[in-house]
Amino acid sequence: MVLPEFHTVAQGFETTAGPDPRTAVAEEIGRTGLLETVAAGQSVLITAGSRGVACMLEVLAGVAAAVKARGAKPLILPAMGSHGGGTAEGQVEVLRHLGQTEKTLGAPIHDRLEPVRIGEAEGCPVYADRAALDADHILIVNRIKEHTEFIGEIESGLIKMAVVGLGRIAGSEVMHQLAVRVSYVRAIEAIARVLFAKLPILGGIAILEDKTSALRRLEAVPAQAVFEREPELLKEAREYHASLPFDRLDVLLVDEIGKDISGAGFDTKVIGRIMNIYEKECETPRITRIVLRDLSAKTGGNAIGIGLADFVHRRVVAKMDPEMTALNSITAAAPEKGRVPISLPSDREALEAAFNSIGLWGPESIRMAWIANTSDLNRIAVSPALAREAEATGLRVSANRCPLSFDAGGDLPGLLGWLRINEFD
Repeated sequence: MVLPEFHTVAQGFETTAGPDPRTAVAEEIGRTGLLETVAAGQSVLITAGSRGVACMLEVLAGVAAAVKARGAKPLILPAMGSHGGGTAEGQVEVLRHLGQTEKTLGAPIHDRLEPVRIGEAEGCPVYADRAALDADHILIVNRIKEHTEFIGEIESGLIKMAVVGLGRIAGSEVMHQLAVRVSYVRAIEAIARVLFAKLPILGGIAILEDKTSALRRLEAVPAQAVFEREPELLKEAREYHASLPFDRLDVLLVDEIGKDISGAGFDTKVIGRIMNIYEKECETPRITRIVLRDLSAKTGGNAIGIGLADFVHRRVVAKMDPEMTALNSITAAAPEKGRVPISLPSDREALEAAFNSIGLWGPESIRMAWIANTSDLNRIAVSPALAREAEATGLRVSANRCPLSFDAGGDLPGLLGWLRINEFD
């Protein structure tokens, strides 16, 4: 089979000269008086999620330092639903994989998991971890971004972190089950309002990124303003959401997925596949076949999102933790995302299978792109047909085009390695 050659395309995303995270945390806490009610000796629970947010370690360390400056005692809560196998030990390990330890954060990490029913929303129980009930104060820290499972005025941010983070796996299970019945947005808001009413939540630190996933700015939001302010922050975040520069692809080759990249492994808005029973699909992009090469090192075997691909390299299945993936998929009421696609022993065979299932094509006409992952879209490789389209829209396109460099086993080096060899001329 004669495969297409590829050009490099640069989308030209600018990395923001963002603030120093620790300094920004201190300034925002000072601006809003977020810690004014915190007295010396009191405990402050700080949420730490499972996503690979570039600045998260520094932000959490800055929050912990600000709490200690008040003479209070910070405690880090591994705030995630079913990630880490849904166990206390597994979730502490998730944070360790992200470089977040007691030493790096300057605060101890809560190593127990005890959900307690504290109320009811929409006829369903509302849960919070015992640590949230025992704390004198709570600070929620999270990135504001589009969610992978739904579209609404609130998506991924402080409000959802309260539900899934403070509620842990029990809260996550209830939220997803309720979402099937009443919608994600309604479920999250209903549960969150109970949590904010019954727990000593001071507010949150909202992280806003640029299109390269670098910190753009931080904003401290007092608890009483969260439900009004977060929809405004989401509108701002949407302006900086990176995407593919094409509405239609025949084949998309993806180097890796992982929970550190996106809650669904892939950013579903990037690939145009949500695939759950309670939300409509994205209108664009329309991608006929997706080929997945690997899992990220930090996902710890959680392969949620594997079911969004059509073909996978056999190494993906070998690295997959079936129990962890099943737990995450079922908890999210999205077993589709844990289904295992056709797996093949090499990149070449996986790509050839994809090419053989898209209808008639030629090396000059096929619309194919290659990305590292769905959070790294600044530089991608594209087939000649897409290179012509990209150039027509003003994107920077390499004049030279190069073949895919398979090794003796039929595997590729990974996009970043290929780009180093086949950079702009």
